[in-house]
Amino acid sequence: MARRGRPPLARGVLSFEAPDWSPPDALLLDTSVVVEALLPSQPDHAECVAFLQRLAASDCLVVFNRLLEVELHETLFNVALKERHGKRWASARHDGRVRRRAGRLLEVGTSAWSDLLDSLSWASIDLEEVVEKVPPLIRGYGFRSYDAVHAATLEVAEVNDIATLDHGFAALPQSRATLHTTAARAVTMRARRKRR
Repeated sequence: MARRGRPPLARGVLSFEAPDWSPPDALLLDTSVVVEALLPSQPDHAECVAFLQRLAASDCLVVFNRLLEVELHETLFNVALKERHGKRWASARHDGRVRRRAGRLLEVGTSAWSDLLDSLSWASIDLEEVVEKVPPLIRGYGFRSYDAVHAATLEVAEVNDIATLDHGFAALPQSRATLHTTAARAVTMRARRKRR
């Protein structure tokens, strides 16, 4: 059945799965995309790997905050906890039995991150460069501290585009950030921006 009427407005949310999508000149990389790409067990793994391959084949400058690397380590440790403890993973953080598996995941993840960086043109921003801009973003948009750091990095790096799977970034107005995400997440991010 043919669709009637105008297509939905993009609202500054682009699907990097779309055939006509092309990388911008510079783009901030959020931790969520990296985690999905590095862990084959994640639901958007294939889409994020394909996205990063397209970035690697382009002239796009990939910018990230060094906090991304800390978040990546935290996520990999949590994966090991979830494998061993299932739904009770959060209360088992200090279970020493999980540390060997976590260590292997951290080693593999760190190596994969290094390989990814070798394939990209990139620049990093340190936390101290953005820390003063974080409180207004928490107050203004309700961001958690780590998302506020990435949002502040957009401003400091003078980049308008962010690759993310995190719906929370839809709180930023279209004038401040163009979001690049999967096709499925683009729909909900556009809906969130419409409500603002």
